[in-house]
Amino acid sequence: MIRDRSLLALLAGEFVSRLGSQFTSLALPWFVLVTTGSATKMGLVFAAELAPIALFGIPSASLVQRLGPKRWMVLMDALRAPVVAAVPFLHAVGGLTFGLILLLAALQGTFSCGYFMSQRLVLPAVVGEDEQLLTQANGLVEGTTNVTNLVGPALAGILIALIGAANVMWVDAASYVVSVVLIGVFVRVGRAVHEDSEDLGGIFAGLRYLRRDTLLARASLSSLVFGFVFPMLVASFPVVAFEQYGRNARVAGLLLAIIGAGQVLGSLLTFKLVRRIKPMRLASAAALGLGPPLWLLVPQSPLWLVGIALAVVGAAVPLVNAPYIGMLTMRVPNALRGHVLQSLLTINQLLGPVGYVVAGTLFVHAGLHATYAVIAVLGTFASLNFVVAVGPIRDHAAQAA
Repeated sequence: MIRDRSLLALLAGEFVSRLGSQFTSLALPWFVLVTTGSATKMGLVFAAELAPIALFGIPSASLVQRLGPKRWMVLMDALRAPVVAAVPFLHAVGGLTFGLILLLAALQGTFSCGYFMSQRLVLPAVVGEDEQLLTQANGLVEGTTNVTNLVGPALAGILIALIGAANVMWVDAASYVVSVVLIGVFVRVGRAVHEDSEDLGGIFAGLRYLRRDTLLARASLSSLVFGFVFPMLVASFPVVAFEQYGRNARVAGLLLAIIGAGQVLGSLLTFKLVRRIKPMRLASAAALGLGPPLWLLVPQSPLWLVGIALAVVGAAVPLVNAPYIGMLTMRVPNALRGHVLQSLLTINQLLGPVGYVVAGTLFVHAGLHATYAVIAVLGTFASLNFVVAVGPIRDHAAQAA
């Protein structure tokens, strides 16, 4: 599989495009903060980029279904390149206003809708619909994403210091162009991955399908709970560093890096283990590494023990995600795959900010370790619920073997 040129091109395009996006994710708010001196305006830029995802996330599935995931990815990268480049260009010619920055941030968010879903929808056309191959491919995509999440922010900080925030956005714009070439020219799809349907049920067809499929609905509930819990966990790292380690920001960075490193390791393990273990059996076992280790954070544990718990949690994420997304892709009819994936993704993206807000409130009114208890309870519930939900699939795979 790793020698498949189409898959390699897809992974390379994902790596370049996402790495550039990581640069802008830091460079744009930094640019706004430096040029305006206002943290409030910086927050508005974040909101402007997230708002289109909330508004257009679920409806974008219908457009992806009609256009096809490969063409959608190429189109979105082609549109995001000039949007990002417009910020440093207008700044250089003296025509950049804060209102234009908000508009460009909103366009950036709009042209990001449906991209993640398209990455997963195109995989069956690249590697086929074999469950093992699809899980491995999803694991490779997860790994590529996790590597950029790990190195992107640090590299962005270095580049901002060396060439300035505005010039870093030129780099991001160039990364989208490279992605257009890699995916548009070198990714070959074996067949169309979408089917027309006369009656899909409108833009909420994915949610309606989940309501009918009890197994997927229950497994997806765990995914959504984790989408709420993990932002709470990440939000706790600065608080830990501030309250327990002498306001040492490096501790917060270390904890975040440990989770990122665990996710990279988990992606590599997914690619290896799925050759020997049925995908959903692997996901079911790995799910127990997501919630229960969080109980080690409830008491004031030594930093090394906290690090081990977070590494286990990080490694478990791709071990669950890759088989789960592969199963979801195989189980849902072609015409509804995009609707289901995008519905779950959009809800997750909306729950993330809610998790941050709830965490902040709990830190103030309940304290750090009481908040960790809430996180551990929710995480353990999500883990056990996932294990029980996928039991019929896991047991069927064991009987078949």
